[in-house]
Amino acid sequence: MRTLAAAVVVMALFACGAGPAFAQCAMCKTFLTSSPEGQRIAREFNLGILVMLFSPYVVVGSFAAFAFRAQIRQGLSRIAPRLFR
Repeated sequence: MRTLAAAVVVMALFACGAGPAFAQCAMCKTFLTSSPEGQRIAREFNLGILVMLFSPYVVVGSFAAFAFRAQIRQGLSRIAPRLFR
């Protein structure tokens, strides 16, 4: 469990410190970087790309953590009566 938590923290730190994700097509990049306002929009666009990239991993990770905790609880409920006789 600590390993999973450490992995999540490390991934979050990498996501927060990520540089620009140059994922726009050439025409979009030229249009967005030609003015100061376009540069600000490009930064927000890059941030949106990163959010869309990591969101599915967060959702799947949440479901996996929920299933893992349910599995642990089920195993403990089987073992507990034998431990406390």
